[in-house]
Amino acid sequence: MYKTKIDWFLVGTLITLFFGYLLFHSLFGGTLFSYNDWDGYTLQALAWRDGSAALSQNYSWLELAEYGGNYYMSFPPLPSLVMFPLTFFFGTGVPSNFVVMVYALLSIVFAYECFRKTGIRDVFSMFWAIFFVLGSNMLWMSTSGGSWFLAQGLNLALCFGAALSLLYKKEALCLILLALAIGCRPFSLCLFLTAFIYFCIQKQRESGQRTGSILLRQMKYLIVPALIAIGYCLYNYARFGNPLEFGHNYLSEFTGAGNEQFGVQYIAVNAYNIFLRPVILLGNASLNVPQFDGFMFYVANPIFTVWFVLVIRDIAARKMTLEKILLILGFSVNLLLLLSHKTFGGWQFGARYTVDLLPFVLLYFLFSGKGKPRKWEFFVGAAAVLFNLYGALFMHMQIP
Repeated sequence: MYKTKIDWFLVGTLITLFFGYLLFHSLFGGTLFSYNDWDGYTLQALAWRDGSAALSQNYSWLELAEYGGNYYMSFPPLPSLVMFPLTFFFGTGVPSNFVVMVYALLSIVFAYECFRKTGIRDVFSMFWAIFFVLGSNMLWMSTSGGSWFLAQGLNLALCFGAALSLLYKKEALCLILLALAIGCRPFSLCLFLTAFIYFCIQKQRESGQRTGSILLRQMKYLIVPALIAIGYCLYNYARFGNPLEFGHNYLSEFTGAGNEQFGVQYIAVNAYNIFLRPVILLGNASLNVPQFDGFMFYVANPIFTVWFVLVIRDIAARKMTLEKILLILGFSVNLLLLLSHKTFGGWQFGARYTVDLLPFVLLYFLFSGKGKPRKWEFFVGAAAVLFNLYGALFMHMQIP
């Protein structure tokens, strides 16, 4: 009888990280297993149990869409599907702070397994996994079970799971996970299309068939994602009479003239903020951290700096491949869409929207055979975790 071998290194790491989260939340009154007042997804799940898509009342501190005299969650619905079964056990007190931590730990597991699949040692695989998740804005988000962070946390876990499925050549599973991710963060469509094109390229190389024939053969893998997309559209139509509207356009900040949610007029300011806007060291050695619309994203998320260096090296060494170019293009389109949004996030540490771009970087690392970290990468990774731990503490102390 085949026995599954337990990865005790992974188990030990997860236990240690859980203990770290427990200690962190103890600083704020033991909140790890608490319901977070910013968690609108549990409220949505409870409304579903009552047979309604609208919430029972307005919650002024949440980003709710007002439409037809009712109040709705202004985000895609998938995180509420996770909360739905939990409400039968916890009622109105679903431990959303714990749930968002689980999303971060799942992301670490998936990233760890991705690097292990490429053949590098466990300890180095775990270094990269922790660098990606806890050395990024995800660390701050994983300590607070608010709606925004639950969505980004689940999105990251699904996308990293899809990356692992891609490595194992599980096309259907990969695309299904990414279709679900779109129900957390709609711009995950960019990664979905990137993965689909990647699979088409691989099939064409293997078979030598024409592009049209390959596309027809690959369409079967779009059936389940299409059904998921239809589900999103029907839910949107039932709420707002528009299959593509999930509610953000009915937030007060976007309903006035000249306050469109997306537009090219926002790109320049957002680009300045996330590429050039610094964290300032004051005369008393304290930091002045911008909390709205982001600051230099590669400072809060230094894994992007490591990636920039890797891309430059690949170009200089002529190691650029079609797959890597595809990832760069997908990353760029996703970033451009984020930049075209009116805001780049408020009450945050760093540019948290750019966490959505991490799966592109993860896949690039995997395709590049990124193995043992260089010495400078060890130091950057450690500094990244420390800086984002500071960010998590900073934000918990700043927000009432």
